[in-house]
Amino acid sequence: MTRTPSLKSCIRCLILQPQLRSNPTMLPPRSAVGRIPSHIRPANPPQIPRSNIQMRPFTHRTRLLLLSPAPGRPQLPFLSPLAPTRPLPPLSIHLRQHFGRLVSTASRENYKRRVSRGLKLGISFYAILLLFSAIKLGVYQEDIEHSWPTPPEWSWKSRWCLRSAQALQNPEQIGKLMTNWPMVAGYLRELLERLENMEGEGKGIVEQDEGGFLVEGVGRTGLDVSAKSEPWRRGYFQALMGAAKAAENLDGWLTDRKQRISAPAEYVVGPSNPRPKPMPAGQKKVPQEEDCERASPSPESFYMKVLTTKGFDTRQKLDAALAYADWLDFKGLGLTAGDMYTWALDIAANGLNGDASKIIDVKNGLLKNNSGDLPSENILRVSTALAVHNARQGNLPTALSLFTSVLKARRNLPPAADSDLPFSFAPPPKSTNDPFASLFKSLKTVLIPVEYPAPLPSGDGPPRRTPASACEEAGLMTYIGEILYASSTKESGLAWTRDAVDMAESTMVDLSNSADRAARTRCAQCLKVGLENWKTMVSSLVSRAEKEEEESKEQAKGAWYGGERRAQAKTLERRRWEAENTILEDRIRRLFPLLEGESGLDTLAPNSSLFV
Repeated sequence: MTRTPSLKSCIRCLILQPQLRSNPTMLPPRSAVGRIPSHIRPANPPQIPRSNIQMRPFTHRTRLLLLSPAPGRPQLPFLSPLAPTRPLPPLSIHLRQHFGRLVSTASRENYKRRVSRGLKLGISFYAILLLFSAIKLGVYQEDIEHSWPTPPEWSWKSRWCLRSAQALQNPEQIGKLMTNWPMVAGYLRELLERLENMEGEGKGIVEQDEGGFLVEGVGRTGLDVSAKSEPWRRGYFQALMGAAKAAENLDGWLTDRKQRISAPAEYVVGPSNPRPKPMPAGQKKVPQEEDCERASPSPESFYMKVLTTKGFDTRQKLDAALAYADWLDFKGLGLTAGDMYTWALDIAANGLNGDASKIIDVKNGLLKNNSGDLPSENILRVSTALAVHNARQGNLPTALSLFTSVLKARRNLPPAADSDLPFSFAPPPKSTNDPFASLFKSLKTVLIPVEYPAPLPSGDGPPRRTPASACEEAGLMTYIGEILYASSTKESGLAWTRDAVDMAESTMVDLSNSADRAARTRCAQCLKVGLENWKTMVSSLVSRAEKEEEESKEQAKGAWYGGERRAQAKTLERRRWEAENTILEDRIRRLFPLLEGESGLDTLAPNSSLFV
């Protein structure tokens, strides 16, 4: 029998409810009214009929996974064994299923953030590296632009080609050991194509004589560039002369266009060279004959283009004529070289204002040295070159006459006034390891604009005596001493050589603080040649004195009178030459630091390459 709660109990609950809300710790006393008596409570919970539910084993799955009843145990496919008859899925699907299970949403977002951060850092690093390389390249181009200025009216690509080619031709000034002549030829080939494009940078130049004329073995002659400005013409002349010099150094070379490598013909593998020379150490590429072509056109094509171009001055044409004649002498074409020297003499004579026959014999180049008429700078250059050519051909009397006439003419030149001397700044300080000095130099190079130099004189007027003129006289004296030693008296030739060395050394000391690098280099070369000639002469005299001493001693044994005295005289002569040889060696050792800074790399840089 169940008891119902009384009215009193209900009222009591309503009274205590606000108090319970305000003070939760205050609990109402328990009442046994709401509990089910134990004698009425069933002993077992109600049973759910299981007639419609079929439980499956944990490791067994059917195809009706999505239709399994809710109370059933969940099936995990990655723990269930595959049926033996079902084929294995592809590896890509298998890996995708497992990675999809292992990578959660949080870890996937973490991986995305890490990959995105890594990409941002990598892109930023390479952008900074690329920007730094561009700045470094720009500073280098500005630096060589200050050393070898280019015409400001050219495009940036043409200026880039010219200054890069000129810098490569002077490796000792850019920190390199050898000249990369194939690269020089490539730069200048592209530059000439741009300059001679009449619809591009060559707008304004015209062809001569209705298309020009062809020279057999040389090609088409020069153009008419007289309508262009002087800086444009000067840059064009520098490009042609640089290309000719590169062609001289690449004579006999071939270029493999597929492998982009140039080498002499004896290193190329092909039917015409069945036994090629091995390539230098470290060079893995070998040029193949079927892919090769000439590394550069012949030098004659560039020299003839300068000589036949309308718009160049006398000095520029004379430079090309003398360089071409010297190249022909080097190739053993003496007769052709003589004709080219005659052409050069005509060019120099045509530049004079008066009658050239009063100054020089136009047939042999011998200067007349009249008191009133002074030869021009071009005339002196041609006469000196003709003397060297005759000395090479073995015509020593003519060469000696030419050298002495040129020396007398140079000594008769009037001194230069202070206004005629070019203004020059002090030479820049040598490079140091100070980073702040290098940074300041780079900023100065970038911020200060390049000023294109004024043109050189045409050489049609007489020169003036300058401090550097003594080097020219010392060079002439060295030639005269060498000819006299070989053809006349050895004592006289040795005396001329001594005087030449003394003059070159004193001039070298005077020019040590000069900014004229060309004059210092020329004087250093003259001093070096004079010392080498002096050393050769003294060594020959020592050998001859030793031989004569031995002969005099042998003759003294059988001589009746004066044999011992002649032997002693020969001994004193030998000792004299040995003493002079010792003094000369000390002098060379003392002058070596002075020569090393000016011409120490002259014998290494030109015509040197490791097949590039």
